[in-house]
Amino acid sequence: MFRLFLYNIHDKNPKRVLMNKEKLLSDTQTLHRFIQLHCDKKHHDVPKKKGVLEVSFKEEALCELPYHICEECETLFIYAYGRLKNCPHEHKPSCRKCPAPCYEKPMWKTMAKVMLFNG
Repeated sequence: MFRLFLYNIHDKNPKRVLMNKEKLLSDTQTLHRFIQLHCDKKHHDVPKKKGVLEVSFKEEALCELPYHICEECETLFIYAYGRLKNCPHEHKPSCRKCPAPCYEKPMWKTMAKVMLFNG
């Protein structure tokens, strides 16, 4: 699979991609897999909830992602999707390298644990 990198010639990091529906969908699916795996392994003894996240970009429905995770992970998933969807940057940096992080500190720490768990 080939990925097209769109960038400004003055941009210092040409690998940053403009936020578009493909990037939002890809990042949301990755987020979904990471949180689902983390919840399955770390919260295996906690009651799970079934739900569906409706992914959309600029009012266009892209897909539905069914999940079966605990309440804590559901809160994180919905929070992270909201931040991703509303990222104000024209060129989407990784959240870890963002010059103006939008995550609240407790959510940032929780997401860091999920990311570390998933490598």
